[in-house]
Amino acid sequence: MSFVGDIVGGILGTDDAADAQINAANQQQQLAQDIYEQQKELLDPFVQFGTGLIGQLGQAMNPIDREATLAQYYQSPEYQMQSQQARGQQLAASEATGGLGSTTTGNALSSIAPQLGQNYLSQQYAQQMDQFNKLMGGVNLGLGAAGGQTSAMGQMGSNVSNAIGQAGAAQAGSAMAPGQLLGQLGGMALGGFMGGGF
Repeated sequence: MSFVGDIVGGILGTDDAADAQINAANQQQQLAQDIYEQQKELLDPFVQFGTGLIGQLGQAMNPIDREATLAQYYQSPEYQMQSQQARGQQLAASEATGGLGSTTTGNALSSIAPQLGQNYLSQQYAQQMDQFNKLMGGVNLGLGAAGGQTSAMGQMGSNVSNAIGQAGAAQAGSAMAPGQLLGQLGGMALGGFMGGGF
């Protein structure tokens, strides 16, 4: 009778061990999920910030319409002010040197508008490049955070997969234990029978 009690105790002990292993695997799964959620919460603002800039980055990549930009500039108060100032300086210099009515003065005055226009376009290109670089920095910040989230998700998936495997192995071991013990009992009984013990 003690032998049967040992077998029953072994079966129950195997079930307890399997339950403990399954419980540990479940806790491991939950811990992996909690860590992932914390990382995601920390990185989400950066991902959203970078993602929100993608449309603006696309716009900053559009080429400047030179004709439209210059037409708008030549109608602006900024151009009027700069043009008057440049003409005044040129006329004052020509008057001081005695070449007020010269061809050189006429050529210098006629070059003011194109020169101001080219300067304005150069400023616009520089501003566009500066804006593009700032936007690209923000998008890269978001991209880095998204990469961090992807890495955390992969690590969580690996941890959860391992925990599920451990739980499955524990359940399988627990399910097989009674059969193994009964097989041992049968082997012992058969050995006793063959040995003339019965």
